[in-house]
Amino acid sequence: MSESTINENSSPLRDPALINRRAPVWAVVIAAVLTAGLLIVIALDRISITSKVLTSPGATREIGPMLQVDPANSFNAEGQIEMVTVKSNLQPSILELVGGWLDDSIKISERHEILGDRTVEQNRTLGQEQMARSLDIAARVALERIGYDVISEAGALVIQIVPDTPAFRTVDRGDVIIQAENIEIKTSRDLGELVRNKSPGDSFSFSVLQIDGTTREETVTLSERNGNAFLGVSISTYVEMDELPFTIDFQVERVGGPSAGLSLTLALLERMLPGELLGGLTVVATGTVDPLGNIGAVGGVEQKSHAVMRNGADIFFVPAAQVDEAKAVLGDMIEVIGVETLDQALSELRSIGGDLTGIEFVGQ
Repeated sequence: MSESTINENSSPLRDPALINRRAPVWAVVIAAVLTAGLLIVIALDRISITSKVLTSPGATREIGPMLQVDPANSFNAEGQIEMVTVKSNLQPSILELVGGWLDDSIKISERHEILGDRTVEQNRTLGQEQMARSLDIAARVALERIGYDVISEAGALVIQIVPDTPAFRTVDRGDVIIQAENIEIKTSRDLGELVRNKSPGDSFSFSVLQIDGTTREETVTLSERNGNAFLGVSISTYVEMDELPFTIDFQVERVGGPSAGLSLTLALLERMLPGELLGGLTVVATGTVDPLGNIGAVGGVEQKSHAVMRNGADIFFVPAAQVDEAKAVLGDMIEVIGVETLDQALSELRSIGGDLTGIEFVGQ
């Protein structure tokens, strides 16, 4: 038997048997890398960063179906008034935080800027209470506009607090300042005038009505902003409400805060009047409303503008001071209108064909 010869041109690397044995090794390596990457992603998604809060665009929601008004005082209209929300992620994961850095529609804030000293549950409860109070005020502002007398001014309601100011760890959103420097406070204007008459560094004492109905006394040292004394709160006039002449209710879940005040007021006027207040258009609105019909600033206008852009509208009402913020997102795609008062919003609606028959303007 002759010995088998070896082809000098052959190579062990080209032996099919060897190739078949090595292929699974590469597959294992690739699978291991992919598995490791997946495990890292899962880990990053499960590790929470409790020092940060993500605020992202929410949605626009038609208010009409959520409003319950006594049928004898209710009308149907073709227009549509919508509120707009944001989403707050109070415990973002590392992965979500990275996503927030990459998405210009998401705002990343320090936790204390949003929650202060409150727990998540306390913040949720506060938001629900603010929404309920916002409806109370909106209902009465709307009723006052159609001839009912249902408002008694009773203090300065704290809407927002500026971080690292005298008020930051002294008052909470939802508190009502009812007396300051031994002077009774009836409106937000009363408190503002008292602070303006002070100097930076002055002591300032005031009484606070808490949401649970109890009162407490506080004294702070006023800081300085633009050369003037500064307390550090955004306020509106708080009212004690007389009994409503008929039932008004608002059924909404998982939405809190006071920023739907303007949209609620417009929706109620549309519901309680026979005419087409909105001229058949879809109108989105954001802004607090106080008993005098003043429209106040709100948080998250940039994120709300992204939500409006995604869902569409004919008009977007925002507080006058925040028009530029909304237009920076929406440009000319949707008409952004800034308003300082409810009367201004109503005048804008009249200019585009809205029927304001039956509405009383302040001062008329």
